[in-house]
Amino acid sequence: MANERAIEVLNRLLAAEFESVAPRLAQADPYVSLPSSDDQAVVANMLRDVTTHERELTQMILSLRGAPVTRRFATDSGGMHYVRLSHLMPSVLANIKQLISLYESSAGTTGSREADGLISRILDNYRRHFAGLEELHANLAAEKAPANAAK
Repeated sequence: MANERAIEVLNRLLAAEFESVAPRLAQADPYVSLPSSDDQAVVANMLRDVTTHERELTQMILSLRGAPVTRRFATDSGGMHYVRLSHLMPSVLANIKQLISLYESSAGTTGSREADGLISRILDNYRRHFAGLEELHANLAAEKAPANAAK
């Protein structure tokens, strides 16, 4: 019974990973201008972690004798091609925030110590990435504020 609950929670998280902005970002390969090069570094690290998250969630589901959900993409992420990374950053930040919320609500609910540990590790990764991107964008907003005020 605990395995069924853990599999259900892990599959919900895996589906959210598949439908997140990250897989589309990897495919779209958006244009990176000089001001968004710091974003690209954080996003590149996040994309590597997302691949690891997907693999670890899948392995955990299989180890609990479950069947992982099939990969799918959110259709609203189809417009990510041929745009600047700086244009996509608000969507990236919003999506990471959604994933953090989903992982927070799933933490400690599986009935499996291993699954809960995996969820906590992934949650920590997303919090770290979000903090890094939020810090970059707070600095950019502060830099732009005086220029806008002078106009």
